[in-house]
Amino acid sequence: MSKFAMKLLMRLMVFAGIFYALPLSAQTVDLSSLYQKAVEYDAQVRAAKADYLVSKEEVNKAISQFRPNVRLSGARGRNETKSITPGYYGYTHNDQFYNSINYSVSVQQPLFNLSNYAGYKQAKAVTAKSDAVFQNEDTNLIVRITEAYCNALYAEDNMELSKAHIKASIGQLEQTKRRREKGYGTITEISEAQANYDMALADGLDTANSLEFTRRELEHFTGVYPDALCKLVPEKLVLERPVPDNVDSWIERSRSMNHQVAAAREEINIAKTELQKQRAVRYPTINLVGSRNYSESDNNYTIGSSYDTYSVSLQMSMPIYTGGYVSASVRQALSKRQKAQEQLSWQERGAESDIRKYYNSIMSSIAQIKGYEQAVKSGEIAFTGTKKGFEAGLRTNTDVLDAEQKLLSSKRNLAKSRYQYILSHLQLKATAGTLLPGDVDEVNSWLSVAKK
Repeated sequence: MSKFAMKLLMRLMVFAGIFYALPLSAQTVDLSSLYQKAVEYDAQVRAAKADYLVSKEEVNKAISQFRPNVRLSGARGRNETKSITPGYYGYTHNDQFYNSINYSVSVQQPLFNLSNYAGYKQAKAVTAKSDAVFQNEDTNLIVRITEAYCNALYAEDNMELSKAHIKASIGQLEQTKRRREKGYGTITEISEAQANYDMALADGLDTANSLEFTRRELEHFTGVYPDALCKLVPEKLVLERPVPDNVDSWIERSRSMNHQVAAAREEINIAKTELQKQRAVRYPTINLVGSRNYSESDNNYTIGSSYDTYSVSLQMSMPIYTGGYVSASVRQALSKRQKAQEQLSWQERGAESDIRKYYNSIMSSIAQIKGYEQAVKSGEIAFTGTKKGFEAGLRTNTDVLDAEQKLLSSKRNLAKSRYQYILSHLQLKATAGTLLPGDVDEVNSWLSVAKK
């Protein structure tokens, strides 16, 4: 096989490696449909929901401590008693066989128990915290699936730019070779063009791997591998400042509506009720107890006798000394409350920092999008002019390659800034606690099926 044929074969193999993951025809999926699949499939959300259902039952368990406790027990058996009785003429041996029966039922109604009341309040706080965690995971799913979708779209944009770069590099390489054949070009220009082409192929392979990875990330959330995605339509993308256009208003929202802050606030309630629970151990508990017991030949002293006993009583119990256990538990609960208060402060400060970050990111993204749009227009004009100047012998091959790289960089930055705007838009609402599934549909309205 000739040297030229070998090079051609290698190029075909490289192209196949770059574009193997791109289907010629596939069903296109949008963001809303993938989000619906993720709601049913995502393990983090399902685990948070299960944890919430677990915590709800803690309330029912706490309520049960205020209700009557009824117990029923029974026993029926066959017994043998051997007895030896001393007498005048020696010992008398006697074996007795008899049936024994014992049935009892008891009812205990708590009348006064401060620990049970504190436990009920604690169970409600645990449920409220679990609900806040579940809501946070549900909200985070919107951000996570949108981020994964945007990453996949950005990888597709990079793939298209890579294809254009490879195509332009081939044209530039062929043009420099023709100029060399006519006596205008140099070996250095050909080497530069060849290096640019080789670099374009290498970047294309890396971009193909990135595209496959981002699609697998979507599969991780939804359980479905997306063969084709709806593209972002720049003309549909609504660039607007946050409403309200005041970062302090968003911070106030986060303090009252942020799910992580709400969970931290409930953690304080859990710690407070734990303290009440431990202190309540020092107080007496009072129960109303009623029982009935029926027995026949219950033991060898009552053979042949039966008893039917009813009783109603008030029972009081109060610890006098526990070896310091209660005092240690109270001190431990105080430390837990202090820890919960510090965690709440941490969450509030973190939410405020994130609000400022995402708010400023939206503002800067809007400016960046407009700036990069102008940079792309200018770059296209500059690239076209440089190519014409190179053909006329007024510009060098290095100038053309430099202009091409600047244009590609501007296009990548433009795409990245658009996706960053979308993510910041959702992350701001998520941090403020106002992100809803309807926001997914809004982002989805900015997408459209790519034209073939």
